[in-house]
Amino acid sequence: MDYITPIGSPDDFIEQTFTHPRLYRCPSCGTKGRRVRIRSRRIHHVGPPGRKSWLVGHVGVYKAACGCCQYFQAPMKEAPAKGLYSYGVRNMIANALIRDRMPYSLVQRRLAEDHHLSVSVGFIHACFEWAHQQIDTEAYWSFVVANFSGVLCVDEVHDSGRTVLMATDPLGDFTVAFRLVEKNDQAHLNGFLSILKARGVEAQVVITDGSPLYKDCLQHHWASVEHQLCIFHVIKEVNTLLLDGVRAVKNQRRRQGNKGRKRKPGRPTRAAQHQRRQRKTMTKHEQATFIWEHQYLIVKKTDQLTDDDQTQLGLLLEIAPELALLRRFTQQFYRLFESGITQQQARTRRTRMVNNADYQAHPQLAKALKKLSKKRFEKMIVFLGWDGVDRTNNHVERANRVFRMLQKTRYKRRKAHTLKHALELDLYARMLRHPLYHPVRGKAAPSEDAARTERWKKAA
Repeated sequence: MDYITPIGSPDDFIEQTFTHPRLYRCPSCGTKGRRVRIRSRRIHHVGPPGRKSWLVGHVGVYKAACGCCQYFQAPMKEAPAKGLYSYGVRNMIANALIRDRMPYSLVQRRLAEDHHLSVSVGFIHACFEWAHQQIDTEAYWSFVVANFSGVLCVDEVHDSGRTVLMATDPLGDFTVAFRLVEKNDQAHLNGFLSILKARGVEAQVVITDGSPLYKDCLQHHWASVEHQLCIFHVIKEVNTLLLDGVRAVKNQRRRQGNKGRKRKPGRPTRAAQHQRRQRKTMTKHEQATFIWEHQYLIVKKTDQLTDDDQTQLGLLLEIAPELALLRRFTQQFYRLFESGITQQQARTRRTRMVNNADYQAHPQLAKALKKLSKKRFEKMIVFLGWDGVDRTNNHVERANRVFRMLQKTRYKRRKAHTLKHALELDLYARMLRHPLYHPVRGKAAPSEDAARTERWKKAA
């Protein structure tokens, strides 16, 4: 039989496949049928770049020996039944959407330029749904439970009136789970944590921001869990109050500059400019501007100051000596969360700050001290009692940014089920690339697992 069929132009790439044994089993009952003829199928395929490719499949047609049907056809392993595109085309589109995170329009352009394929947006979306059907959700949960370190970061990201609750493992560096909810409230958060508990996730430390939703629900799901407040959010709140104090000093200087006789309009004379240089001083308005432009130096850590910053900070404190108190408070505040100290040392440093009369007398610093209440402070220093535990929830924040990038150009993914499928595909793809993932067992080798357990155990 001649299998060479004229297809397309002479430059097209053609790949031949054969599935026509003499006997083949019925797809319904498994009874063998005898081949009566051979049929050829021609479908679009991906081959060498720059050439249009075809897959020509020669499949057998069989007479059924059972009562299921009269005739049946052998399937092609390279393409779905009655499909116009091979699995290679579908796989390329799925990789472009999931791995390369390309929008649908760019996927169409890539296929047209590289493989001379013209596909519709509907087919691209069908490939996206087909890829989701190939993932194994239970395998992902097995991977999560087998490699969970005991430390959990929980946060939420808002998207078009909906909320995505996200939980990650910062030590294992993978996303544990997510849940798409209509509203960020206590009931939905409790439901999300209940799913984690039911799946076998046993959290020993949970890192969150300062949301009141996490206040009491964590101990309800894990009795012995320790709640770590994100230090980044605490520092942000305190620094906002300190900069409010700097702003008050700046406004005071500006009001002082408005007193006295008004300067005549127009440019200052040469004599006035010369007198200014001789005095080597700044007016109240200039002082206020300088304070405003260099206010960040009050809350910047000492080890991060450059030589120029040191000079500007010295001038800033010379202009406004009252800012030295804010500067001193900032540096003592940072020392509360230094690495290498114990929880008791942190408590002692906090007590000294709280009992400082100068701090209590300052209106902004008094508000900042309220952020360091004893009960709240205990949640800030949980990381000091553990080996390797993060002090911030930056890991889950990075996962939230990944979600933002997924949504940036995905206008097709506005429905809840499509968004859910996109997140599941992304998590599964990252699991397959994770160093802890084993293609057979889905977990780390015993020696590596034991080493991680030793690193992550609670410090004595």
